[in-house]
Amino acid sequence: MQNDILEMVNQFNEKMFASAKAMSDLNMRTFEQVAAKQAAVLNDCLETSAKHYEVLTTAKDYKDALAAQSELVKGCNEKFLANVRETTEMMTSVREELTSLVEEAVKYTSESVEKAGELAAKKAA
Repeated sequence: MQNDILEMVNQFNEKMFASAKAMSDLNMRTFEQVAAKQAAVLNDCLETSAKHYEVLTTAKDYKDALAAQSELVKGCNEKFLANVRETTEMMTSVREELTSLVEEAVKYTSESVEKAGELAAKKAA
């Protein structure tokens, strides 16, 4: 009987450590994706700044400068919206993975509690 309890506790601990590792891996992947996305956004900002400076130094008059700036802002807005969409999709995927991990852990915990109750009932009998 005692071996059954120790085995159940051991299995429970192994499963919880596996869940914690899976969550840690998910957090690391998410961090890497967000960091890469931020680096790409920063790079886009620097490129836009360089283009903005180039436009201002090469424009023949203020109309050319305003037209070029308008195009730069339009392109920047499009990149920003694309980035927001991609980030939203990424975070939705992370949420789904996290939900799956939590549901699996809750299911296993419930099963373990039921098994512990059964073992306790056998011991009491």
